Formats: sequence, C-alpha cells, structure tokens
Amino acid sequence: MQIGIIGGGPVGSIAGLALKDKGHTVRLFDPSTQKPKMSLALSETTLSLLENIGVHPTAGQDLVEILVTEKGLPGSMLLNAYECGHPRFGRAICSHELDHILTEQAAGLVEPSAVTQVRARTNVGNPRIELETGETFEPDLVILADGGRSGLSENLGMGAQLRSFDRTALLGRITVETPVTGRAYERFIGSGPLALLPIDPDMYGFVWSLAPPDADALKQSTSALLDALCLALPPELGGVELVCDVVKIPLMERWIDQPYRPGIVLLGNGAQTIHPVAGQGLNLALRGVSRLVEALETGDPDTAVRAAFTSWKPNRDLTRLASSSLEALFDRGLVSRKLLTSIGMVLGDQSPWLKRKIGEAGMGIIS
Repeated sequence: MQIGIIGGGPVGSIAGLALKDKGHTVRLFDPSTQKPKMSLALSETTLSLLENIGVHPTAGQDLVEILVTEKGLPGSMLLNAYECGHPRFGRAICSHELDHILTEQAAGLVEPSAVTQVRARTNVGNPRIELETGETFEPDLVILADGGRSGLSENLGMGAQLRSFDRTALLGRITVETPVTGRAYERFIGSGPLALLPIDPDMYGFVWSLAPPDADALKQSTSALLDALCLALPPELGGVELVCDVVKIPLMERWIDQPYRPGIVLLGNGAQTIHPVAGQGLNLALRGVSRLVEALETGDPDTAVRAAFTSWKPNRDLTRLASSSLEALFDRGLVSRKLLTSIGMVLGDQSPWLKRKIGEAGMGIIS
C-alpha cells in the first residue's frame, strides 16, 4: 500500500517507520522547522512501539515512581512500578533527544517539501497530495500528522471543537540539589497542578498550570519564578536552579469528533490536543498509530481507518476526561475539597489494587 504522511514530528515519523516495517511504501513530507524543546513521559506501550521499529531511547530516566501530593496536606500517594508488578512505568526524555533518534531512523523517508493542498478520495481516484514543487502524489492513504498548524484539515472540512481551560502552562527545566532517581511528581499547590519529570540525574522538566496573569508575571521575572518554584516543589528536592528559557502556552483542549475523510486520517495534535499535566498527549496519539497499523493489515484503507478509530476512541475520550479532570478537581480552594482529597490519597496509598490500576492506565496497558 502507498501511504503519504504530512508532518515529520514524533507522530508522523513513528507512523512512517511502523508502516514501512509492515511493508508499506511511505513518503513523508516535512519542511525543516525548529521544533520546541519539551520533556516527554513515554509510556510503556509507547516504548514497546518504538522498540518494534528499532528505536531504543537511551537518554533520560526510567520512571519507577510517581509521587502525588498536595501542598499543605498530610496525605500522599506513592506509585511504585515494582509494587505494581512492572519494572518501570515508562521513560522520561527530552523531546529533542527523541527527535534526534527519529530523524536518523527516518532519514530515508523524509522529503523536505511543503504540502499546499490535500484532496480526499473520490469515486474515480485516490486521495491527492499537491506539493509546492507542483508535483502531485496519489497514494492509497494520506496521514495528516502536522499538529493542525497547516490549515489542511480545515480545508477538508474537519473543523475542531475548542474548550479553553482559562489557564496558561509554563514549561521549563530545573536542576535540584537532592534529586530522587526515577521519581516523577504530580504536585497540587493551590495555584495549579505542577508536574515534574526526571530527565537527567539532577534535572527535571516541569509543566505548571497557572492562571494567565500569574503565568505572565512569572514568565517575565526569573527570580520570581525561582522563588515560586522553591515554595511549590516538594521540600525533599532542595534548592532549585533554572536551566533554560521558560515557554508559555495557553491551555486549550482541541478535538475533532471524526478525524478522517475518505482516504485521509488525522493523527496526533491535529486530531486532539489534551491537557499536558498528565503527560499523555503523545502516548495517546501513538496508541492510535498502533491501532491504525494493525487495522491496515486486514482491510482496505478506509475500512481500516474507521475500525482503528472506533477501537481507539473510548481510550481517547477517557484520557481526555482524566487529563482535564486533574485541573478541575484540584483547582478548588474549598476546605471540604482539600479534606476529601487528603483522605482519598491516604486511602488510595493503602490500596495496591488501585495504585496498580492507576499506574497501568498511565502505561497504556488498560483503558
């Protein structure tokens, strides 16, 4: 089967490598662009998919613990991979490290050409990709993995639904005095959830959801940001230093109910963008890639796309709900809510079954 992929980020590159591995002919179009540097939590299902296509990330750290706490409350929940029956929950890695590996692996697939137009399949012809060079390409299937930035999906009539969280995320990296190897943190501190990923022996990537005025103020003052982080972080980590410029992103949930047309399917952020605090955006997209690759083994392109989306959609809906609920649940200053949260974490920490279910959900093992 001939497949054209538009977008050479992680989703497009991994999809291309996985489809090529299955014997499909793949052309991947991606003009060279500067990609933002972020911290990624690769779930166990994502790592399995990468290993199947010969990609073995060695940078970063294996995630073996996740500590969930709320500032000022006595309760906490510690998820330990070994206690849940797994050697790890996944691996934390810098997005540039993953991009570097994928760029080398997919070098033979990528064509640095911009796509100007995509047309769906008709009764008389395959879908069509029109390039800025004037060339046209009519594969059996087109995969749009451009993050929704090109406007190609809108031109196909696939308009997205939007829901603003009225929050802004700050993304950056810090070094700490006393790191805990392999431990990630979900920290709720009243001003918004703060997630920490251990990407180097003493370095963490962070995502902090804040009210827009607070995010603006901290973005403009490094000293104010460091002071705020020192107050927000778990005391066990010690002193903090900022090691890169902070990126500010307005938080918006974006999704397309039916992200496909005859001969065309959207994958990745173009089809859905979820709250980043749980670190599940890339993992969710790649679970969709896996379903599509499997479905294309047994059906024609359009039947395979419909089957893959139908089987993947419940996981997408649940992951979207869980990610956005973290923001809504902990963005309440009520004493009663805090008391219930504290009790819930204490009880949850005593339940090996519940901790295993939560851990495996993050790993992508269950839906």
